Amino acid sequence: MNQRQEQRARTRQRIIEAAAQEFARNGYAGTSFSSIAASMGKPKSSIGYEAFPSKQALANAVVEQHLDRLEALLGRVERTMRPGLDALLIAMRAGLHLDRTSPIASGALRLMIEQSGEQRSSRVEHALDFVRRNVRAAIEDGDVPATVDAGVLARRLLTGALGAHAANLFRLSGTPVDQSVQTSWEIVLRDAGASPERIRTLAAYPLDAILA
Repeated sequence: MNQRQEQRARTRQRIIEAAAQEFARNGYAGTSFSSIAASMGKPKSSIGYEAFPSKQALANAVVEQHLDRLEALLGRVERTMRPGLDALLIAMRAGLHLDRTSPIASGALRLMIEQSGEQRSSRVEHALDFVRRNVRAAIEDGDVPATVDAGVLARRLLTGALGAHAANLFRLSGTPVDQSVQTSWEIVLRDAGASPERIRTLAAYPLDAILA
């Protein structure tokens, strides 16, 4: 990559990050190219229409970049952790770290929450399927009783996570989203019959190998 290409890549990334911040604050409907440029201290013309021909194209870029990072993280979890309860809880904790440290996560999450099923990227379904697969594995391994409905448990976990993120994004709760999501998942899994000791052990498991 030559110097000009590197400059274009840096500029594109700055636009994506500024857009993510605006989407997180104001949602899709409340964000415009003008507001994104203003947040950067730039004129509207600074957002290149050849790279982002529409607001939807820019929103897609925010979501897709977040999903790139999330899929890479889930891939590391799958290569490192035992399928089932281990992978579920470590992925949850690593995902919260990604959300906390990524400059685009909040914007991407709000966009995904706002999107209807028809608008949602098929890649979101891949991430949701990670939860479903590992819930089934936890039941097959006996970490969760066989009497538990895998679909219901997966929905409870996903609903708890999305609800916590929504409450944080829409300023409905003062509790840190990390704490809300982790508490929700631990309660749901304990209610489903998972061992509290196993949950505590995984809550303290070092994430170095996953986040490296």
